Amino acid sequence: MESKIVGQIKPVDYDPDFFESAPFPIPYFDNKELKVGFVEPKHEPYLQEADNVLQNFLNLGIHDRNEGSQLVFKYYSETLKHGYTKPLEVNTVTDIWNFVYPTEIIVHWDEHADFYLCVSCGCEWEEEHGLQLVFKDGKKLTRASGHDGGFADE
Repeated sequence: MESKIVGQIKPVDYDPDFFESAPFPIPYFDNKELKVGFVEPKHEPYLQEADNVLQNFLNLGIHDRNEGSQLVFKYYSETLKHGYTKPLEVNTVTDIWNFVYPTEIIVHWDEHADFYLCVSCGCEWEEEHGLQLVFKDGKKLTRASGHDGGFADE
């Protein structure tokens, strides 16, 4: 099976409906190479729309990442309030990215056929729940949270 954006995608051993690409350079993260996961590429129109969402995301760069810093910083600040993590050397909100480690991208769709590109990340302030970055339609960072399976704040 093939994505028009990242090329050949292959099923993973643990889920025959989940496919992933080889590592692919991501401009938003200084061209760090990440695998891109597709939750249901066998179902049309999922793959075509997932490619559109992925292309939107690949059009984002460091400037866009800096614009989204406030959402990530807010998640960090909320975590600090719980008292189980120590403060980091964050002098400006954009410094928060120095403590974020993206690991993979997954393009999801919900029961309303809305698409969300999610980036799974490790982060130094929340080792247990990590950091999930959500981009509605791949166009803009709309949510930064722990890995709770949500795409939007209620």
